[in-house]
Amino acid sequence: MVSRSRLYAWWYFTIALGFLLLAINRALFGEKTWLIVLRLVIAAGFAALGYIELRFRSRTK
Repeated sequence: MVSRSRLYAWWYFTIALGFLLLAINRALFGEKTWLIVLRLVIAAGFAALGYIELRFRSRTK
């Protein structure tokens, strides 16, 4: 059975991927740069949450 922290980690990675793809999509259609950068920052934040969840939660058990 997969641990709950691994599920949360993949959930965060999936959200990060969604924001990354959205930023790429919007960049191709010429949206304002600051909105694209904001989406990239949000994607990086969710990716960091996923990394933290994978690395540190599984070690504490």
